[in-house]
Amino acid sequence: MLIAAEPRIHSRELAQRLGISKQTVQQRMQILTMKGVLRGITAGISIFYLDAVYVLVFGKSNTTSIEDTLDRLGESELTHGVIVAGGNFLYVRGLLRNISELNNYGEFVRRAAEMPTPTVGIFDFDVGIMPDYVDGARRKKSYKELTALDLRIIASLKNSVRRPVADIADAIGVSVKTVRRRLNDMISEGSLDFFAPLDLVPDEDMFTLMHVNLREGANKEEVGRRLFAKYPHQTLYIRSFSNLPNFLLCTFCSDKMAEIHKVLRMIGEDEDVLAAVPDHLYHERIYSTWLDKLPAALGCPSRKTGTRSTRFEPKMR
Repeated sequence: MLIAAEPRIHSRELAQRLGISKQTVQQRMQILTMKGVLRGITAGISIFYLDAVYVLVFGKSNTTSIEDTLDRLGESELTHGVIVAGGNFLYVRGLLRNISELNNYGEFVRRAAEMPTPTVGIFDFDVGIMPDYVDGARRKKSYKELTALDLRIIASLKNSVRRPVADIADAIGVSVKTVRRRLNDMISEGSLDFFAPLDLVPDEDMFTLMHVNLREGANKEEVGRRLFAKYPHQTLYIRSFSNLPNFLLCTFCSDKMAEIHKVLRMIGEDEDVLAAVPDHLYHERIYSTWLDKLPAALGCPSRKTGTRSTRFEPKMR
């Protein structure tokens, strides 16, 4: 999560924050990469800058072939990832350009996943349940415009986030000073985002998704922060949905079944929790979306004019 928040962070800084040696950090990085847990980090235009919408469509699938179903779900450029849990329960993450795509995408998932009664949740990243190193910057009311140069810098980082500034400057034909200044501005502004896809299943740990239903009137932000604070290392994230007022989705991991039982019991005993229903996940697939193609596409000649876009205006909230 620290690397996802600051992909260009030095191993020495990671060691200081984690309270371990630099050598241990490097060894763990090699192991996580070798096992496929870390799949690399990419850069792109922030979903907050674009005012894009993350949704989760989940429910029991009647499919007889999970792999075929995952192939069908990947046919939409809106599908970002799918988690497969026990009993053919699927969690489909969608990245929508805007909320008007919600109904059509929900119907697509229902058909493609053979999911008769899906639940659709709209992710709410602004509630402040998770630390900044998990969710990154908060959404702003407005953003500065990205220029053509900004888009070229973002595109140059797509497959090599830790690429040296000098290499970027040489590739796009501007000074090192200019690249460094524009990078720092975009990062601080929040218009540039870094994505670190994690494969949740190749390691020895067991991963559990838990549906947490809260009592009427409970403050789910306070409940979420309280639960995360008790088990920050086992809890990968706790998600809230703007259209599901009494519901939280927790993901946590452990290599010991006893630890999982302990976390389950702790969550169930919280005074604001009515029910906590666990489900173990065993497979995940991540897809490329329209967002992955965006920086390069915006820099391409227009079909109508034959000229390149010089500015890209954010949506104002």
